[in-house]
Amino acid sequence: MNGFKIIPPESIFPPDLKAAVDELIWTRRRKVYSVAGEYVRDFVRKYLYRIAPQNHKTAESFDPPAKPTGHLEKAARNTVAVAGPDSALVVVTSPGITRAFGELNIVAKGKMLTIPARTAPEAYGHTAEQVRAREPLFFVKSKSGGGFLATGDESKKSLSGRGLRPPRPQRVRPRPKKRVYPTAGISGIRPVFWLRASVKIPQKRNILPSDAAILGASVRGVDMGVKSIFRKHGVPLK
Repeated sequence: MNGFKIIPPESIFPPDLKAAVDELIWTRRRKVYSVAGEYVRDFVRKYLYRIAPQNHKTAESFDPPAKPTGHLEKAARNTVAVAGPDSALVVVTSPGITRAFGELNIVAKGKMLTIPARTAPEAYGHTAEQVRAREPLFFVKSKSGGGFLATGDESKKSLSGRGLRPPRPQRVRPRPKKRVYPTAGISGIRPVFWLRASVKIPQKRNILPSDAAILGASVRGVDMGVKSIFRKHGVPLK
């Protein structure tokens, strides 16, 4: 579960807000946190929609550029809030969103992991089965012990060995700088998916709002919830 629990520390509650929350009976406290949860949910959604256009670097690194997967937009749509009597939980349901909290270490279970080759933009955001439904893929083994799924002239796959590994990006100068991912080095064969037993994805904290931003939104949400209850029941507000 990837989310934020809304129960701001008492030390950051304004005294009047803390006193107001403490006075509310159980059912009304739940309503307060329902309002707060919805407020933070919308705050997170807006953040994800705002940064989404700035997070297409991976798609743009393909040659030619791949179509963005829209995973942050999907994450925004799948963000929900659940309220209780003393807290609320805002949950972001999306594969890979845990990158915000630390490095991801993905290990294959059974089948090998399929990593899209930079020369195969059609593989980005898709499984090998999905790509295979559109074009035939075959396995090519390299002398290093690894391998990849490829398309092209299958009769040439026996030439595997030289250069058949995911190449490291190379900087091209002069500017503009562009990462170049060379092909496997066999004419007639184009790598589509590199096969790996595991892969590490570095942390990217800014794909979700900062802790301070979430805390601030939580306090504002609780304040809105308290005021909505007091207005409804005719309790005077200072």
